[in-house]
Amino acid sequence: MIEGNGHTKAGDFTQERVLGHSVSRLGSDVLTLMELQAELLQVDLKEWTASFVKSMIALTVGLVLALASLPVLLMALGYFLSEATSLSLAASMLIAGVCGLVLALIVAGIGYAMLKNHKGMLRRFKAELRHNVRWLKEVLSRPTLASYTKR
Repeated sequence: MIEGNGHTKAGDFTQERVLGHSVSRLGSDVLTLMELQAELLQVDLKEWTASFVKSMIALTVGLVLALASLPVLLMALGYFLSEATSLSLAASMLIAGVCGLVLALIVAGIGYAMLKNHKGMLRRFKAELRHNVRWLKEVLSRPTLASYTKR
């Protein structure tokens, strides 16, 4: 209680105790949120890394297979076209080469599409961080004990 001279009486520290308790709880909760955010970041990074590695393996295997088998297949296709049609050997080889290029582009496109799906990296971490920052701003803008405990 405040006396006539503007000073509080000795032993009447209820508001100060509530404020001190609120600040203490807020600090504890902020540290807990930071720990949880760090754990969520760790989980999201592991999941993203695992899926990224799978995408890169698929892309690499596709490219290696294309590079290893494509020359033989393209030569065979060229000779087949030359014998089965009235095209010259050069025209048949050109058509076979274009077919090989289209196949390589399809395989590379599939790998690219798989990589493109990883735009949502750390999606949960970002959402939780936004939520936690919003909560912290709300608590700090209204530092009453009642608004703090409504969490």
